[in-house]
Amino acid sequence: MVERILSFIKSKNLTPSQFADEIGVQRSSISHLISGRNKPSLEFIQRIVARYPEMNLQWILNGTGSMINDGGIQPDMNFTHEQVIQNTPDPETSDQGRQKRQKSADIERKPVEKIVYFFKDKTFREYYPE
Repeated sequence: MVERILSFIKSKNLTPSQFADEIGVQRSSISHLISGRNKPSLEFIQRIVARYPEMNLQWILNGTGSMINDGGIQPDMNFTHEQVIQNTPDPETSDQGRQKRQKSADIERKPVEKIVYFFKDKTFREYYPE
C-alpha cells in the first residue's frame, strides 16, 4: 500500500511534504510511512480519499483496478469510530469468549501456592500467600 501511495504522490507531482500538507497530516507521518516505521491508518486513507476523491479506493487498498476512478461510485469512507465498533462482533458473546471466561473463572477458584515476580534485571522474588 505504501508503494501505491508513493506512486499516487508522484503522479500528482508532489513531494511527500507537500502531500502531507495537502491531506492535513504531519510531515513526519509520511516520513514514517516511507521508512516502513508505520503503516497507513484508516484515518490516513480517509484523508487521502477526502482530498482526492478521484483516487480509486480499491486500488489504494489492495492494488486492484486503476489508480484513478473510472466514473464509478466511490464507497463512503466517512464512518465514525462508533459505527466501526457497532458493526464489529463482540468477542465476549462468542463461544470462544465464553470458553476463555470459564477458564479464567476456573483459575480464580484454585488456591494459590506461590507467586513469582520476575524483574528486568533478571532477578526474581517469590511470594507465598497465606
